[in-house]
Amino acid sequence: MREEFEKAVDAYVNAFTKQFGLDEKDCWWTGDRVGLDNFCFGDCHAISLDDMIYCVENGVTYDEYVAYVDYWIKCDEYNFPRMNLKSWHEGAPRIPDSTFSKLDTMKRDFEDLIEREKRNMKF
Repeated sequence: MREEFEKAVDAYVNAFTKQFGLDEKDCWWTGDRVGLDNFCFGDCHAISLDDMIYCVENGVTYDEYVAYVDYWIKCDEYNFPRMNLKSWHEGAPRIPDSTFSKLDTMKRDFEDLIEREKRNMKF
């Protein structure tokens, strides 16, 4: 059974790397457990087998996947709930870029205020 599983996984890897324009020699499984660990590619991107299958079966492009990861990272930065790839790809409601821009500005302003206060502290 394991051999059949690995053949199926290899077929998905082949389709995925071709679809994303990747060279399989530059990709690897974290922990070397084919299909059970995350598949790593590109500039330190990682994807689960479930998401890889979703990408292959639903025509998700490299650019779409990177946009999803960028959105996921922004949500994580501000402690917003993160949605899965399927929901994101199917157009589930998401936080607008303008909200993230406002939050980024507020964060920088807050950090600047902290630094100014630190400089003004006298001991």
